[in-house]
Amino acid sequence: MLRAVLFDLDDTLYDLKAHWIACLRIALADAAHAAHCDLDALVHRALTAKIWINQMPDFLRAEGITDPRIIENTFARYRDIWFETLTLDPEAPALLTALGARYRLGLVTNGPSWSQRPKIERFDLTSYMHAIIVSEEVGVAKPDPQIFHIALNALAVAPDEALFVGDSPENDLWGAARAGMPAIWVNRHGAMLPVDAPQPLAVVEGLRDLLAIIRAYDSR
Repeated sequence: MLRAVLFDLDDTLYDLKAHWIACLRIALADAAHAAHCDLDALVHRALTAKIWINQMPDFLRAEGITDPRIIENTFARYRDIWFETLTLDPEAPALLTALGARYRLGLVTNGPSWSQRPKIERFDLTSYMHAIIVSEEVGVAKPDPQIFHIALNALAVAPDEALFVGDSPENDLWGAARAGMPAIWVNRHGAMLPVDAPQPLAVVEGLRDLLAIIRAYDSR
């Protein structure tokens, strides 16, 4: 019997990639203009290099942008808008409310507290989740099965009484499988499932069909 549903955060409960691109475009606009370089190309290079907030100054210097004022202003803008513009998937509140009426809900997210806790607060996820596990706070990260077991223990359920919903084949599908849980793959951007990845219960492009899929799984 299904008793719990656990979720990843980034690119699962909201579209991280779309948010990331939008923030990079805003933050890098002045730097691209000052350096007479193409904004789209600069954003693409930052995205490819996985430039998060703290890496921005070094990225700009590597791009030949050395003016301290531009570096500081770009860094500050990127940092400030990152959390100000976060938007929860519009399907999430109704989904989590419906699931929470029947199952225990958990969140398992990789990352430092300084980046993950503001998202959790902005999205008001504590009002839906019965357990929230941030990797930095427990000293272990996905795909290590231990972090999943920490969440399962907090929810007081066994692995075969739960399922996991996440976007990363490596962290979420493999991690859940190693912890003994089935998983649903949220594939927002049309990625190919690696040939060696565990087969998910279902593949969804977003959250819209999740409730029906989970109910069907529970009634099997």
